[in-house]
Amino acid sequence: MKKTILNSLVLSAFTLTASVAIADIKDGTVLSAANIDSLYEDTFEGHKIKDLLTEKMEWRIRESGLQMPLVHSQKVEMDAKWIARSQSNVGKASLNEQTRQVEGWQGGMPFPNVDEKDPKAAEKIIWNWYYGNPRGDVMNVPNVSYVMIDGDSGVERSQNWKFIRYTMKGRMNGEQTEGDGGELSRTLFFATAPRDIKGLGTYTVRHDNDQVEDVWAYIRAVRRTRRLSGGAWMDPIGGTDQLQDDIEIFNANPSWYEGYKLIGKRHILAGAHGKHSAWVVGAENQDDEYPVLDLKNPPYWNLSKDNYEPREVYVIEAITPEEHPYSKKIVYIDTQYPRVHMGEAYDKKGEFWKMFQFHSYPSTGEDGFRDIRTTAGVTIDFKRNHATVFFPDTATWSTNTEGLNMDDVNLAALRKGAR
Repeated sequence: MKKTILNSLVLSAFTLTASVAIADIKDGTVLSAANIDSLYEDTFEGHKIKDLLTEKMEWRIRESGLQMPLVHSQKVEMDAKWIARSQSNVGKASLNEQTRQVEGWQGGMPFPNVDEKDPKAAEKIIWNWYYGNPRGDVMNVPNVSYVMIDGDSGVERSQNWKFIRYTMKGRMNGEQTEGDGGELSRTLFFATAPRDIKGLGTYTVRHDNDQVEDVWAYIRAVRRTRRLSGGAWMDPIGGTDQLQDDIEIFNANPSWYEGYKLIGKRHILAGAHGKHSAWVVGAENQDDEYPVLDLKNPPYWNLSKDNYEPREVYVIEAITPEEHPYSKKIVYIDTQYPRVHMGEAYDKKGEFWKMFQFHSYPSTGEDGFRDIRTTAGVTIDFKRNHATVFFPDTATWSTNTEGLNMDDVNLAALRKGAR
């Protein structure tokens, strides 16, 4: 009996010790360099902290000042129209292996049921992002702040831009296609402040085929627009650290890349329910203006005051064409809906160069459409020790803006906005 009691006590003590060891970290815990080692083997929502961190994110916590406030994950409810349109593609949409274009797409995600064993799984997931990004028929962001940050000295300057993307094909409301069916979207993107760059920007027509985009830029010196070369999608945006291809981390027709590899599926910490007030327009000081940034500690670009939750993602390697500045991108795409939370870019030698981190939140457009909106995004150039942080004014963002039509997004609108 004594032996039985002793064994029971030992077993109870072991069970108690094990349960304490594997107990989940509390919501609100801030992961940092000071506690990462003590929390490394602990879990959050059943996942060990070490397994929720990519190699580069762990490095940033340990060596580059990043802190990550942990919050429990929330379900993202997708719009009923978007779900129905995505499901309508089953058995109709296909990937043409010769042209590398999608055929039979009806709107939404072309491939809602991707089989990971499919040799084209990675490419289909990228097409789901490209076609199925749930941003609505009209993405109207009239006030965007670009903040340029030096890793040693802090904020250098800020710029205000205007962004409008008008979807021409695969629309959720009214006619599925506007125009002649050859255009996928039209995009206006130009600076509104400060005065020395006001008007700098582009008008872009994206075709629904493998043809490169038609891009026009406004040239301030001559007060004229000029058509750019077909490689403009790989060019830098103004004086930022972003390429046109880096807008929302991946902004190219999938067929322009050489190929894709599905590395796997895993959980990471991502800002899928970021704070809406990431940019407080009109605040009296920078700390209040950019409340999710850690502006008191170098390298000053860390989104250390936002929310991070566990999200399951596909990890995909995208191989660039020879003329691209990068040799490859690694992108982390949510498995529940097409959203790229994070990305990495490598130079021609295969060495780590840039990191992209975009935070978002679910919202509702003017017509009730459920969309996904960016709250903050950062592109970090580790070679330059420099970053560009992107903050849309969420208070003025509108989706499916009433009264905005295709004729409001054209070359004349670029000229008008620039002047």
